[in-house]
Amino acid sequence: MPQTSRTILLLNPPGRETYIRDYYCSHASKATYNWGPFDLIVLSGLLSSDHQVAVLDAMIERLSPERAIARIAPMNIDTIVFLTGAVSWDQDFDFLQHLIERTGRRYDCIGCGDILFAEDRRFLETYDFLQACILDFTSSDLVDWLAGRTGCQPVPLAALSYKAEDGTIVPSTRQFRRETFALPLPRYDLFPYRKYRIPHGRRMPYAGVLASYGCPYHCDYCIGGELGFKLRDLDNMMAELGYLKGIGIRELWFKDLAFGAPREHYVNLLERMIAERLDFTWVCLSRANILNESLLALMKRAGCHTIQLGVETADDVLLERYSKGLSSGKVRAAVRLCKQAGIRVLAHYMLGLPGDTEEKIEKTIALALELDTEFASFNVAMPRMGTTFRAEAIREGLISDETTVLDNSRSMPVYDLPGLPRERLWQLRNRAIRRFYLRPSYIVKRLVGVRSLYELTELFREGFSLLRSTLR
Repeated sequence: MPQTSRTILLLNPPGRETYIRDYYCSHASKATYNWGPFDLIVLSGLLSSDHQVAVLDAMIERLSPERAIARIAPMNIDTIVFLTGAVSWDQDFDFLQHLIERTGRRYDCIGCGDILFAEDRRFLETYDFLQACILDFTSSDLVDWLAGRTGCQPVPLAALSYKAEDGTIVPSTRQFRRETFALPLPRYDLFPYRKYRIPHGRRMPYAGVLASYGCPYHCDYCIGGELGFKLRDLDNMMAELGYLKGIGIRELWFKDLAFGAPREHYVNLLERMIAERLDFTWVCLSRANILNESLLALMKRAGCHTIQLGVETADDVLLERYSKGLSSGKVRAAVRLCKQAGIRVLAHYMLGLPGDTEEKIEKTIALALELDTEFASFNVAMPRMGTTFRAEAIREGLISDETTVLDNSRSMPVYDLPGLPRERLWQLRNRAIRRFYLRPSYIVKRLVGVRSLYELTELFREGFSLLRSTLR
């Protein structure tokens, strides 16, 4: 219920595994990495101007539910803003229910995560303690609602679904704003940020940043295109980069879903980063159709060392069916340009989309070996909440509407395909990982490419954990 000032806990809940639940995507960590609760970091800046804010990241502190409750119980808080996701929502909501029962306190709980983006009304109806669902963690709608700036009458907001005073659910309009946005400086002093790390980073400590929000593309299996798309004010962006340099951050992960689009925005950003000599090294996510020789050269000069690319499959028919807007030929050309620019590539592959076969998966594995990127992530296809792919999977009887606990990185597939049962798909996924990472030529190349003791340590730790995951 809106009020002028609150004492708020930003909570990354505990769980049975290491869960990554940020930017409306969730999965279990394949190895030992944990890159921190990016949504909560952004929200810390937005909320701190009007409210008292505390943080508990039970994931990075490896707290059991009992220990997390013991930490929260003595806190003088009235509101909990928490992360959740399709990978762990059942555990997350059980934890909050037990917390309320154990403490005898009635916290107002506000959730953020992929499953709440897709099923906000269902969760608001089911859980009495859930007061609101955040559908854009960069929006000021939550701040306005908490401060009562929407007035006495319930007013639908673009980026927040909530309960009115009488318990009536006021759904979001989902008419996401597209104007240029700015963000207050995040409260990194509240987070154990020096513990956060990404598996393909080169230096520590690292921080996530945004130069745009949402995605201008609309792949059927991804929720990114449903988030809207907006660009960040570059003066505001540079102010945050200056702040991060001041607190000792050395590595960045641009969380933008399509770094480089639109080109002018990113060229301006890169030129400013170079001119101000910020000396960050960084990682980003982009697309094969965005990258060209001149952009890659500028990215390299600004400190980029690794680009994540969604390759998905070697089958162009499947790429067209799921609106990827790319071909395997375009991917080959982009990877070649990255190598020429001296930038590493993390290639993402998706195995088991409807229409996939064992023969097509073997071709995808062959493509991965041919591209020979520095990193490869092989995942089973999951019908994520809020995607066109999910609607298709339900319509074709592959899953039911009740299939809501999903994880594409470490969990078994959730459906069988004709001629490709889920057990065989899992075997192919594990085989792909072993074939890619256990090549002697690959091991030598990775060792030669190490640039720091931290990177060498991570290479062995993450590699061992990843290969161990294929033994299940």
